[in-house]
Amino acid sequence: MSEAITSVLIASASAVAKVFVIGAIGYVSAIRPKAAPILPASAMNAISKMNFNLLIIPLVYSALASGVTPSALGSLWIVLVSGVGVICLSYAIASLLGKLPFFRVDDRTDFDALRIAAAFPNIVALPILIFPTLCEFPVVYNAFYEGPNESTDGEKYKSCVDESNAMIFVYFFAWNLLYWIIGYPTLVAAGKKRQMKNDATLSATEPHNPPSDNAFHNEELQVKNDIEGDNQERQSNNSTAASVPEGVDEHVVPGVDAQNESEARKRLKGIMKLFTNAIIQTLKSPGFVAM
Repeated sequence: MSEAITSVLIASASAVAKVFVIGAIGYVSAIRPKAAPILPASAMNAISKMNFNLLIIPLVYSALASGVTPSALGSLWIVLVSGVGVICLSYAIASLLGKLPFFRVDDRTDFDALRIAAAFPNIVALPILIFPTLCEFPVVYNAFYEGPNESTDGEKYKSCVDESNAMIFVYFFAWNLLYWIIGYPTLVAAGKKRQMKNDATLSATEPHNPPSDNAFHNEELQVKNDIEGDNQERQSNNSTAASVPEGVDEHVVPGVDAQNESEARKRLKGIMKLFTNAIIQTLKSPGFVAM
């Protein structure tokens, strides 16, 4: 038992070590040599786009298309349920930590974005890099394999990789669906709030011109118009109240029920649109296209 645990720990450390080595190479290339780094900051955006479009997406297509089939997904419903549970649990833990003094974030907009970042981590590129390395170890591919005992180690390794890719795909389905339902709208709303705060701060720091005489004159005319409008509205209300027949509730405003019903329809339409967009974006994802 102890040997199996040790083998699993060694396999996990070896798989994760590859990711840290790749990250360390990128980090050193971005800061060394100090005068002229190998990867200058001005090239980061272009390199990131090239990495995603030319390397990550083909890796996802090749990995998922080779082993993920509809028939292989039937027994992985527990991964789908677990994916939803992990995302909800991550969001809840981030919310609870945000209430503690040491982790508290005063800005509500930043806190909303941080909770989404904690609930929706990278769940495709890193697992596709890590899982094949894990499957290279006998203790891992023997645990995954459910075929005949006379199968070769190569067949067991391929079965382990295919099953792990299927698990990644199912988890990605839950991740993608919840992201477009909860994560993306929250991030968009946080971005709009941040932009409004930045605009308000910018306008507050700009010098204000003193009000002119014309401004005071316009304000006096506006106050006078408001007073006259209030008097006319008060007279109209009195005449309306006098014309209400007996037995009719004068506090009932015509069209309120229709307005409430219209707002309810708008909310329902917005929810349906949100779910429809989430399903469309999920079906357009590289995982589904590859499958």
